[in-house]
Amino acid sequence: MKLHLLIIIVAIFSSNIFAQTDDSVKVYDLNEITVKGGSIIEPKPTTRIGSQVLTKYDGVSLFEIARFIPSLKPQTNSRGESLFYLRGSNERQLGLFFDGALLNIPWDNRIDLSLLPTNDYEELQIIKGIPSSIYGANNIAGVVVGKSKLIKNDKLSGKFNSLFGENNFRKFNLSMYQKINDFSFLISASHFKRDGFSLPSEFSSDENPDKLRLNSYQRTYGIYTKGRYDYQDFSNVEISLQYLDSKKDVPPEINVNKTRYWKYPVWNKIGANISGTHNFNFNSTAFLDYNFNIYKFKMEINQYTDAAYSTIDDIEKNDDFVIYGRVIYTLLFNQNSILRLSSSGYSTTHTEKFLCTQFAKTDYQQFVYSAGAEYELLGNGFIFIGGVSYDGTSVVEAGNFKTGNPLSALGVNTTLKYNFTNYFNGQINLGRKSRFPSLRESYSDGLGRFVINPDLKAETADDVELGFEYLLPEGRLFVNFLLTYLYDGIVRTVVPTNDGNRFMRINEDQIRTYGAEIEGNYDLGKHLNFGFSFSYLNSFGKNDFGKYSDTLEYRPGVISNLYLNSNLTQNINLLLEATSIANEYGLQDGNPYFQKIPSYLIINFRFAYTYHPFQNNKIELFARVNNIFDRIYYTQFGLPEAGREFFVGLNYIF
Repeated sequence: MKLHLLIIIVAIFSSNIFAQTDDSVKVYDLNEITVKGGSIIEPKPTTRIGSQVLTKYDGVSLFEIARFIPSLKPQTNSRGESLFYLRGSNERQLGLFFDGALLNIPWDNRIDLSLLPTNDYEELQIIKGIPSSIYGANNIAGVVVGKSKLIKNDKLSGKFNSLFGENNFRKFNLSMYQKINDFSFLISASHFKRDGFSLPSEFSSDENPDKLRLNSYQRTYGIYTKGRYDYQDFSNVEISLQYLDSKKDVPPEINVNKTRYWKYPVWNKIGANISGTHNFNFNSTAFLDYNFNIYKFKMEINQYTDAAYSTIDDIEKNDDFVIYGRVIYTLLFNQNSILRLSSSGYSTTHTEKFLCTQFAKTDYQQFVYSAGAEYELLGNGFIFIGGVSYDGTSVVEAGNFKTGNPLSALGVNTTLKYNFTNYFNGQINLGRKSRFPSLRESYSDGLGRFVINPDLKAETADDVELGFEYLLPEGRLFVNFLLTYLYDGIVRTVVPTNDGNRFMRINEDQIRTYGAEIEGNYDLGKHLNFGFSFSYLNSFGKNDFGKYSDTLEYRPGVISNLYLNSNLTQNINLLLEATSIANEYGLQDGNPYFQKIPSYLIINFRFAYTYHPFQNNKIELFARVNNIFDRIYYTQFGLPEAGREFFVGLNYIF
């Protein structure tokens, strides 16, 4: 009887999901509702991207996918790292997960997304705002959750992807998978290489006289494998291994006082993950979801004296060892109420060595933990969620500096969603969450670029959101209003030193952000559909007179996206993509005053031809043009992005 009750609950929840069709480019799903396998009731502003959409982006990494996610801005910084900025919040305020494993490198609480292949991603989910308490500590702006393929094929199957472009650009991915009785496996390998990227034809600078962007080489190898065993009902265990080996050059900033000339000859990550769901007995309504992962990360930075990259000025070697775990206990009281208890945390050890100190070791160590509880009430036409968490951190080693006192904070999240009709619903979300400063933010000088500040405090966000959704058979419209106060927000400023102006991270007393988001998609008949998103954000810091007028860095006021998707025939597909960023300010190196970054509109086009040579086989041949009009644009001062790029490729599913 209890098992039947569980199945009924899952069926009721699943019927509310706004499902993605094969021809959709995006689906914005407010109701990711299941009660097993580690999933969470999450009626928050959420973007879900499925495998067919991921394939159409033709990206080489997680970074390319970000270009068309609502309210999200991709940005490459002066270190050459490719990062997400969600609603103006920086990458350190986001949690990144893949199959439950933590992707953030805790030393800086971020990771270079351009070095993460996406061939293993079957689905990507972006949850905006303060998420469920059971996601753990530090996620004050949202979480990005990636999932690999759930293997159901009883015959050996797979997919092969290839992409070719200018400047010796090439990408290959191969995946094989099969389910044999209760056991399934997936083996995947990827390779990407480019000699660099070309700048727009109108770009002109003596610091980069050639069309090819100086020092923009990149190469990545990746291997991912997992095995899964299903036992009893709703119970499973999964073990996965991941290996990434990359190296890349860092294009130097242009028109700055002190240019850094960097290369990453080593960027290596190897890790193991074990996860699963355990149903205690056949009739039980209690589940235990768990995830434990361990990884080693090695990175080396070579700093050169000039653009010739022939004389090394310094070398930085980094070694990280991270252990992460999360356990969630779910109890179904009845068909209307669910309780979840969670515990999560990680231990991170970071070691630095520099050529200038004869590679003497400097060690850092930090513990971060979180415990949470969340109650979910499912009523007649409404959903109520209330959660609370207790987060904390302790720095055990801080190199040559004295460690600060342990930090802790309480977090809450509350959601009320009400269905006015079968086609119209509203929701309100309230939350409070803190993020602790990373070791690098507090104790690293960035090879002489920063002044350290070991007295940084945790930053705390208060978040209020009100959203309305209208569903049609042909599409969907969603409008969301948000207001966020960030207390003691960690921002960078420019301070004078004996060696000139440098950056320094400080706690801004208070930052206020308000805005609105509009998202929608619509089917214009059988052969054409379109989707759009528009985000308006107003974000300022409080000045000494109590007014919100202090300009903040890299928080765009407008982020908008549009796509048009057309199936001209059964075999031919056309896709037009457009993205625009406006009203954004930044600090140039050595300049104490904010300056406006030029707005930009980038348009891409894709043509694809699909046919089926054999049963259960599909081949897609495609061509893509990015930045059709060859526009000059910057996501950060001094770092021009790629101009017009041409690609051809093949996707084969068998």
